[in-house]
Amino acid sequence: MEQEKKDNLVFILDSDIKFDYAEWPEGIYPLHYHDHYEFELVTSGKGRQLFNGEVFELSKNDIFLLRPVDYHQITSNGISFSHIKVKPSILPDWIIQKLHSFKNPIVFHLTDKQYDKFYSLFKMVKDEIEDKDHNNSLDIRVSLMEIIFTLFIRLDKDIASLYDDSVTAKVIYFLQKNNRFTQKVSLDEIAEYVSYSKYYTSNMFHKQYGMTIQDFIINQRIEYAKKLIIETDLSITEIVLESGFASTSNFYSKFIKLVGCSPLKFKKDYKQVKTI
Repeated sequence: MEQEKKDNLVFILDSDIKFDYAEWPEGIYPLHYHDHYEFELVTSGKGRQLFNGEVFELSKNDIFLLRPVDYHQITSNGISFSHIKVKPSILPDWIIQKLHSFKNPIVFHLTDKQYDKFYSLFKMVKDEIEDKDHNNSLDIRVSLMEIIFTLFIRLDKDIASLYDDSVTAKVIYFLQKNNRFTQKVSLDEIAEYVSYSKYYTSNMFHKQYGMTIQDFIINQRIEYAKKLIIETDLSITEIVLESGFASTSNFYSKFIKLVGCSPLKFKKDYKQVKTI
């Protein structure tokens, strides 16, 4: 299995379920977010993560989850992780709803027994991904992921009372399924899908995630554009259309604001890192 470089700070998922290891040299890595759900199991070292404005100290036996709405920044003191990355499209509704019952990606410190259980399940996922005899079937991997997500959710016995966010979970599911965020979508359509008024829907989303639904859509479009820039030979004009932006100027403005550089520099920097 091809390993990703860990110093590129680009987190694009190019398969339904992906496993890798990450060893972070000492340093501070910029604020970013993902287009997928990501489990991080700390296997050694220490560090800290800034999750949506809250700081968590991390060490071996810690496990945490990153969702597509979670902005985070890592400070590493030589910390290492096992990663599992999962596309939202393969997760059942009930798991997505539970995951978004957390107001922040909750960090759990596992007992040695719990750690061994998760480590073994992570390894099983890795083995399945690397097994060329499964004919690319996702059946076993999806089942393993449901087990891992369920065990993670069960770590918090009070999750049911944390936050009633069936509305926000449905909004995210609606937008991410089949890349709906790349299409023209109105708040009225979203509200109709979740069966609440558009005012209640938008207020609930902003209350939990600190951003508007439109901001979330823009973030997802930019993340998708980054994926297209890296993985395809499409022109900027084609990428603008594929990712759902109305104009090239609007795309450039949003890209530079969120990524910190132009699309061309982003692609150039990524290629340079991949050759290291």
